[in-house]
Amino acid sequence: MPPKKAAKDDMNIGQAGASKWGRVKTSLKMGVVGLPNVGKSSLFNLLTNQEAAAENFPFCTIDPNEAQCAVPDQRFKWLCDLYKPPSKVPAKLLVTDIAGLIKGASEGAGLGNAFLSHIQAVDGIYHCVRAFESDEVIHVDDSVDPCRDLETIQSELCKKDLAYVTSQITMHQAEKKGQKPKKLTEAYISARDKIVSHLEQDKPAFMAGFTDAEIGEFKVVAPALITTKPIVYLVNLSKKNFIAKKSKWLPKIADWVKDHGGGTAGRAEATLRTS
Repeated sequence: MPPKKAAKDDMNIGQAGASKWGRVKTSLKMGVVGLPNVGKSSLFNLLTNQEAAAENFPFCTIDPNEAQCAVPDQRFKWLCDLYKPPSKVPAKLLVTDIAGLIKGASEGAGLGNAFLSHIQAVDGIYHCVRAFESDEVIHVDDSVDPCRDLETIQSELCKKDLAYVTSQITMHQAEKKGQKPKKLTEAYISARDKIVSHLEQDKPAFMAGFTDAEIGEFKVVAPALITTKPIVYLVNLSKKNFIAKKSKWLPKIADWVKDHGGGTAGRAEATLRTS
């Protein structure tokens, strides 16, 4: 009998299923991603209390900056107050400030492929996008358009993933001399075809929707996929817009995020606005 078709409720769709692609670890590493000059290094400094360079010119960050920050948790504080242990070790988050990406990065433009590889090494992504106007802070595309910038970054990540997954598939399916051809499971074939199809259309892999079996089969073959990682979208606003809690770009960004698999949206104050 043919295998039972997975019900929609059994599918891991969009960001809701992104955690299934991760690895079980005792630490969490987040990478700050975005175009140059959108506020990545300033966000990194804010989160980690560091003093990484944050200047008003593209590619101020070359080598990625890394630092840990404590994760505030009232439950941890309550337990410490209750039991008064001799030492207190809160949960830590490792944050990596990654150099800005531009259109063509997957083909070597800007600082190129090396920095896309840095994104492969993290567990999740802070995608920082600029939504403030300022003649004092240059934009690599000469105008502010957060939705265009989101598309640029997503396209580059998809292109990087497509090149990576194509190579991994070739190695996995290669016939070795003197050995029988490898038997490919239906779960693997289904996941493979969906991932390649989505990436070829510049759509993140997580948007395809997968069963647990498909994820389990394919993440062994391609463990470093970028577009299956959880994403937090951070919008860098002007101080005026931040105080007013509104901007002409916020509804457009929210619609873009919803149309591209969902995610968690947050807002950042634009007094911290160079990267």
